[in-house]
Amino acid sequence: MDIEKQNIKEINIDDTNIEAARISDLDSIVELVERVSNSNILPHFSEEGRLFFTSKVLPDIKTTFDDTRFQRFKLTEHNQLIGFGAMRDHDYITHLFIDDDYQGTGLGKRLLHHLLKQSPSGEVRLRASVNAVNFYQAQGFEATAPESEVNGIRFVPMRWTCS
Repeated sequence: MDIEKQNIKEINIDDTNIEAARISDLDSIVELVERVSNSNILPHFSEEGRLFFTSKVLPDIKTTFDDTRFQRFKLTEHNQLIGFGAMRDHDYITHLFIDDDYQGTGLGKRLLHHLLKQSPSGEVRLRASVNAVNFYQAQGFEATAPESEVNGIRFVPMRWTCS
């Protein structure tokens, strides 16, 4: 997420809600992830990474609806989808996306902390997009290895441990 946005949207936290995402939300979630990815993530990838992301990663969102392995939540304001987060096996965050207009408002932090509460182990891992490393570090995540690139997708492996 781009923490340095200049036009931060005014929000009333009472108008927002975090709840389990349902399969009926899938199209809206894919649209949100595509929109946020196009503006904040894909510019950091090579052409190979952009092609891989759009052909493999975006369609993979549907796998987060496997209730045996994933916990997934949507963040809404007045019933409009503005965020999505998913965690696999209670210890690996696979997705965290906040609508561009709501970045920098604290809602990403709120959704992240909701995901972290789902982990009984007290340790959660993720692969942070290079543009989101500072956000995750500010929330207590630590890099576990240097920046890596696989199939043109740049990321930093990170871990959060409950203190």
